[in-house]
Order: sequence, then C-alpha cells, then structure tokens
Amino acid sequence: MNNQTAKTPPNFWEHSPGQRLAWCEYGDPNGAPVFYYHGWPSSRLQANLAHDLAKERNLRLIAMDRPGMGQSTLIENRKLEDWPALIASFADHLGIEKFGQIGVSGGGPYVLACAAAIPERLTASAVLAGMVPLPLLGLGPEGLHPLYRLLIPLRKAPSSIFTQGFRLASLMTKSQPTALPVSLMVKSLAKEDRELLLGDPNLWTLSTTSFTEGVTGPSGGKGIMTDAEIYLMKSSIEVEKIDHPIHYWHGGDDKNIPTSLVESLTGKMPNSTLTIDPELGHFSLALRRAPDALDLMESSTGA
Repeated sequence: MNNQTAKTPPNFWEHSPGQRLAWCEYGDPNGAPVFYYHGWPSSRLQANLAHDLAKERNLRLIAMDRPGMGQSTLIENRKLEDWPALIASFADHLGIEKFGQIGVSGGGPYVLACAAAIPERLTASAVLAGMVPLPLLGLGPEGLHPLYRLLIPLRKAPSSIFTQGFRLASLMTKSQPTALPVSLMVKSLAKEDRELLLGDPNLWTLSTTSFTEGVTGPSGGKGIMTDAEIYLMKSSIEVEKIDHPIHYWHGGDDKNIPTSLVESLTGKMPNSTLTIDPELGHFSLALRRAPDALDLMESSTGA
C-alpha cells in the first residue's frame, strides 16, 4: 500500500460529448494491462491498495470511476450490459488490445459482463469478494449486509436524500474506526475484517479516502444509486454460456455478500473456479487474496 498515490488526481477520457470517464494508473506503467473494477460505494482510488503488488508483478493496473461515481459523468439508465462496450472503447483509446480484469466486491458483476460479451479481449478474469446480480439467480436480498437491505427499499427516494446521507457518512469516516457511530458498522463485520481495519490505520485511511471520493462526486446521490441499481436489474446475460474462465475468491465469513450467492452463480458457469476461505470476511478476503488474483493476471499476460 502506498499513501503517496492515495489521492492521485484522475485522468479523463471523453467517451461521448460532455461525458467523461475518470481513471488512474497504479503498479508498473510499462507493465501488462489489467483493468480494476472498484466496489460499491467506492472509486478508482481503491486500486491504490494493490499498487505495490501490481508493481512487483510488472502489471499496469488501470482503475476507473464507474459512470456516476467519483469524478465520472453519470450515464442515465445505465445497464450492466452497457459496460463491455464502454471498456472495449476505453481500451482502444489507450491502445490496448487485450487486458486482464479484476473486480472487487461491487465490481464483480462487471467482470461477468465482459466475460460474456468480449471474451476475445480478455487475458484473465478474477473476482474478489464479489457481488452477484441477484436477478440472474432469481434471488432477493436475503443474506446481504443489513445496510444493503435497508437501502434497497429506499432506493427510489429523491436523490438529494442520498447525496446528503452519503456526504454525512463520508464525514463520519474521518473519525477513527473505534469511535461512534462508525464503530457500530465495524462491529457488524467479520472478525478478520475488524482486526484488519482496527490494526492498520493506513488501510482505514486508504479505504475511507476511496469511499469519500466515490460518494461526493458531481453526480451526487443519483450517481451512487444508479450504480447500486445495477445489482437489482434483470439482465440478458446468460451465465451458462460464458466459456471464458473466471476465478472467484470469497470469504466463508463474508457478512456483506453470503457465500451461497457466489456458489450459486459459479455453479452455473462451465469454466469458473471458486475458492472459499472459511475464516475470511469481506474486506479481509479482498486484501489477503489480492496477491493470488494478481498472480493469475501475471501468469496469463506473460508479464
């Protein structure tokens, strides 16, 4: 982890008139390209957590704010199926023919979408503690973290409410994780997650910096909740037909996204691999297994 790059200002790509995608690079700027899809709600800055790991493996880690999050422009009525075309065009803009992809938490479905639509552009795919598009499995929000379940029925409320709510949450995260009310959220996490967040002030700072960047951007609450809606939309993706291999890592003690959801999803895909760490939670899995995911990227890209 590298604090020096924690607040790196973004580059911008104008993918259509008046619409920009914000992005940053980590790792080795001359390395094999890997696209990083951040969690929800977060931002491109989350990839800073993997900066040193990517650099050690000669990987060029490219992280972007999804439309409406952070500094990227909101795209109205965006669907999960829209992502592969945007990413393919972004790769063309950067002069990249093939790339690896890693999705963390809420970034997981975006790995799935690209594997379904543009497998010929991909060298390898990995998902760490990944969310699952619930309608793909015909499931509801049961088992998700209580905060997620609280937000789902409220998601159609005026966006100004979420704008103010997330701005307040970002201010709260400036306190220590042992202070109220943040400590209540920390207590709801798995044991390994709590130990990591309480034991590493640098990790807390980097995580909350990325969260703040993601939720206080120009699109406000509308952008945040538009991104959240993706996980609840019906999708035309046929997971049974995805031949591109995707390796999933998930914590057996994940309090945010139950293991059963990922087991159901990967069980439908012929070339998926699922590794479950029984003792790890949501955040601890993403951190502890990041080296494995990046090893996969390195071996597949010839870095």
